[in-house]
Amino acid sequence: FFHAEDGIRDSSTARGLGDVYKRQLFNCLLASIFLVSQISFSQVEYDTDLDIVELDEIILSLPFNQDRGKSVIKVNKINLNSINPILKSYIGKSLSKLPGISLITTGPGIAKPSIRGLSASRVIIYSQGVRLENHQWGDEHGVGISTSGISSVELIKGPAYVLYGSDAMGGVLYTEPERYSRDFSVDYMGIYNSNYSGITNNIGVKGSSGNFSYILRGNMTDNQNFSTPQGEVENTWFKENDIQTGLKYQSENFFSDLRISKNTIELGIPDPEIEEGQKGSYQELSHTMLTWKNSIDLGNNHELEATYGRQFNERKEFSGLGGSTAELDMELTTNTIDANLTMPQSDNFNMILGTNILSQENKNFGLEQLIPDADMNDFGVYGLAQISLENGSALIGMRYDSRSIISERGSADFSNFNGSIGLKKDFNNSSIRLNLGSGYRAPNLIELFADGIHEGTFRYEKGNPNLEAETSFQSEISLDMMNEDSSLAFDVFFNDISNYIYIAPSNEQVDGYKLYNFLQQNATLWGSEIIYSKQTAIEWLSFNTSFEYINGKSADGIPLPFIAPLTFKQVFDLDFSENYSLEIDFVAKAKQTRISQFEEETDGYSLLNLSGNWMTSLLGNDLNIFWSIDNVFDKEYFDHLSRLKEAGIHELGRNISIGLKYNF
Repeated sequence: FFHAEDGIRDSSTARGLGDVYKRQLFNCLLASIFLVSQISFSQVEYDTDLDIVELDEIILSLPFNQDRGKSVIKVNKINLNSINPILKSYIGKSLSKLPGISLITTGPGIAKPSIRGLSASRVIIYSQGVRLENHQWGDEHGVGISTSGISSVELIKGPAYVLYGSDAMGGVLYTEPERYSRDFSVDYMGIYNSNYSGITNNIGVKGSSGNFSYILRGNMTDNQNFSTPQGEVENTWFKENDIQTGLKYQSENFFSDLRISKNTIELGIPDPEIEEGQKGSYQELSHTMLTWKNSIDLGNNHELEATYGRQFNERKEFSGLGGSTAELDMELTTNTIDANLTMPQSDNFNMILGTNILSQENKNFGLEQLIPDADMNDFGVYGLAQISLENGSALIGMRYDSRSIISERGSADFSNFNGSIGLKKDFNNSSIRLNLGSGYRAPNLIELFADGIHEGTFRYEKGNPNLEAETSFQSEISLDMMNEDSSLAFDVFFNDISNYIYIAPSNEQVDGYKLYNFLQQNATLWGSEIIYSKQTAIEWLSFNTSFEYINGKSADGIPLPFIAPLTFKQVFDLDFSENYSLEIDFVAKAKQTRISQFEEETDGYSLLNLSGNWMTSLLGNDLNIFWSIDNVFDKEYFDHLSRLKEAGIHELGRNISIGLKYNF
């Protein structure tokens, strides 16, 4: 919407005719949306987003208790309880069902979300109602949360800066914790994966008494080395233990939810030079989270909500040389307070005022230091107003943020004032959304002050204390059309980023590792997502088709790293009965030749995946038996967003999984 410090800038001539061409093409795409919108459809309540949810389901990541069909900001959502439990067992598999998101992977157990080409510190993940803080800039570890205690995942694409503050430049993944139940129940789930001899066991207990409800859930995963079609890949084992508990109190005007979770992960770091039986480098990650969410009904539809969070993350990296002392050992303690007041002014005008406060401390205990001991403090305050219009609505927001970092290697302060505006218009046959928003991201600790060996990435990283904050301006237009048996969704976006921060290799070496420096320059990202869903004339057969395209370049014309190629997905759902279903999933990705200076080209590939569900009963209780076959034809390929491709390690070969879930 605007940057108070910089204003809206025209493209400089230095960007050349390339930017002019991109803007012309972007405008053509926008025009095509308006032309397509003239197609005659009849208005029905139909899911438009390849998401296993209903249009009238409440969206938790947005204020005002809006449902998905009426929200000005487009949100994609997937209910994890409605999909094959094997797809749910890893968060990467679950996220791959959402449009506009890709996964930067390091083997089958490690996946980092990339939203429209932006990842790591540009994407905020919310867990248990608070912002997840777990050294998320690390390339070589995943999200760090288990899907066993998650009910749904919501995806906001584009800058969600006004609500979530600095680092939400790329978007937000909002995970809803497992819901409480008034009935007492015990459930068990077990899964076996053939490729890496992986075993997952999960057990949960929940129930209620009076105004109180409770949950207790534990999950254990033990995976051995995974195999490509060429054979086993050494030192790719993965172990995870996760325990979660929750206690809720609810009365007529008060709601309180206390949750505690602990997630521990041990994983090997793949290295093509490791010989069979040789001990390789590995990591130990531990994350403990306590959150306490309270909501008070103040009367007259006014509501005050406050959430306190405390997180403790320990990250250890061990070399393969032996010894019990970690090369890197970092402890990150984070305290957060999020509060907001919802104040409806009339039937057509709603307001919300809120604040986000974060206090963080990083300490080192290892043999080496990648980032220094440091303290970071964030403060943000925002206001958001929603206006109901004839056949539509508008959403206007403003926010101020500041960040202060004090470390042994220097200090830095950043602040910014930004805003956003969104419009939604409903027609008899369709709806259209237009959202304009500015984003802001202050540099993090590693980008500013890193100076050491990063064992997980096998490189020496050097920070840049002179980095400026990133700012962005993104425009997005979305069209949704529906009829009785089909739907079409068409999204186009353009993101202009100033002072984009990236890491680049140099010609120098330090302590035997190649030196990587953090640099910055302007960059642009643009692309589109098209999703078509249809219920066929055959009652038990429906399908979803989607195309996704992203293009990203720096100001000097060099493509940005880790940009997914053109992607096509075709899913057939065969619901033969209420008790048995089959899914046929076909994925095709084009060759990626637009590569950054330290990437390699990857060829296109296509995969076929199958999965099925059978619901039955045993001893009067529900029994769910499920299975899947990933990479049915044992295809040998490199995915462009895999960190292992540079080492010549192919993706996972054929994997046959089978599992069961029993409710006692």
